[in-house]
Amino acid sequence: MPAFAAIALMLVFWVAYWFIRMGGIQHYQAKAAQRRDQERVAKARENGRLSPLRAIDDPRDAAAVLMVLAARTGGDPSREQMAAIEDILRTAFGFEAELSERMAQARFIAARADGFEQAAALFSDLLMKQLTAAERRELVDMVAQVTAVEGASAAQSEALDVLKRRCGFAAAH
Repeated sequence: MPAFAAIALMLVFWVAYWFIRMGGIQHYQAKAAQRRDQERVAKARENGRLSPLRAIDDPRDAAAVLMVLAARTGGDPSREQMAAIEDILRTAFGFEAELSERMAQARFIAARADGFEQAAALFSDLLMKQLTAAERRELVDMVAQVTAVEGASAAQSEALDVLKRRCGFAAAH
């Protein structure tokens, strides 16, 4: 037992010596600072990736992004779905002259979202503040039109339910 105590005391002495004299404290402080920097950089990248979504302040642009994301839910959107989105943007929003720019913007911003649910969550405050209940219902119907072009998949139906909840409507089951 005394040998074990001597070995333990020697080990404690060398650990303390390493911490105090050989820079052990600085080593751990540097590792902690590096970890904090990595977390800060990761958070900045995430904020930079989502900033186009957060920058949208027009409900029509938000609707375009949601329609593109609804078409992308469960796979790549078809030409028919993209044509349906363009038709809705042209007829309901009057984007005839700037249709290609609005579609390019919607596709770019939709590519930044992790999925439909994330975009719906980010846009819900904008939609609730700037749209009436009838306009929100119309938005839900527009997204439903896009998903119905080729028959709504289970993932698209789930995304539509998420949008209904985010717009203040009970999800239909």
